Amino acid sequence: MEKDLVVVKANSLIEASYRLSIDEVRILALTIGTMDPKSNQQVFDFTVADFVREFPEISFDNAYKQIQTAVKRIYERSVKTEDNERVTEFRWVSSRTYFKKEGRFRIVMTNEVMPYLTQLKGQFTQYQLRHIAYFNSVHVIRIYELITQYCSIGNREITVEDLKKWLQVEENYSRWNNFKARVLDPAIIEINEKSDLLIEVEQIKRGRAIHALNFVIGRKKQVVKISDETAKRPAFPHKNKYGKYVTLDRQNPRNSPAEYGNYAKDCLAILNEFYQDISDVTTEDLRNFWVFLSCSQSFRSTLGKRSDFIEELKKRGYKIVECELVKIASKQTDLVDKNALNVTKI
Repeated sequence: MEKDLVVVKANSLIEASYRLSIDEVRILALTIGTMDPKSNQQVFDFTVADFVREFPEISFDNAYKQIQTAVKRIYERSVKTEDNERVTEFRWVSSRTYFKKEGRFRIVMTNEVMPYLTQLKGQFTQYQLRHIAYFNSVHVIRIYELITQYCSIGNREITVEDLKKWLQVEENYSRWNNFKARVLDPAIIEINEKSDLLIEVEQIKRGRAIHALNFVIGRKKQVVKISDETAKRPAFPHKNKYGKYVTLDRQNPRNSPAEYGNYAKDCLAILNEFYQDISDVTTEDLRNFWVFLSCSQSFRSTLGKRSDFIEELKKRGYKIVECELVKIASKQTDLVDKNALNVTKI
């Protein structure tokens, strides 16, 4: 396979409604990235090694089972497109094949989905697969694609209703605060840290309710290839090796099961080994440092105490609430909220 795979999708497919797991999205990105968008190729073979190479955070030991599960489920998945005249629903994949003892898989895309991948269905958007390779959530990938569509323009306004519909989370996050804290804010952090884009979000109000979001989009001046091992923190070990109860108590990390404590200790060792100065730590790993240190009084970091990581996060405009990163509202934002103006920057 080529080193820099390019994913090409019709804008109408990017704005379609569908529900996929993170591994299912990765498989589609991998297969679409290998195809010639001007061809009629529908059959795609890929190996476990291909998958791990393009998504380096995946453990090779667990990759086969992850792919097998994802290939099995994607066979049942469908995608729904909608315009002013019609609603259309079709499947992604028409068949799947496992090659026993080869570590190789094959999927065949449906006739219905092919026009959305071969530049035959309206306007298209493309991006390099490596720019989404380190995302950990389907929502992040979907938002990245929606923003990339308008990168040349520099901003995109999306209603909250449309965004929730496209992400298929209308029923999960009916309240704005929950959607913002669980979906939007983590996505913005990941996109800014792990991709080629830098984005900010403005809230657009109707009365007191948040009606739409204006994404202000920019490209990083110099993108460091995340595949460069000198710039990439080693992946944390897979939780499965520690047992069944590797669960974080988000209210009080110290009450987490012993299995999570063992996992946290090993993850903390990786962080301590990789980083030399607290200013070099990514925002996400500042949160990881704090969480892992909170699991036991005996845990230590060479970079500082828990309070030091909280202070560094504060400098960057974040705090930790129930073990998750939350953007700190500025005084200006608070003032705007109180006066119920139409546009509030977050």
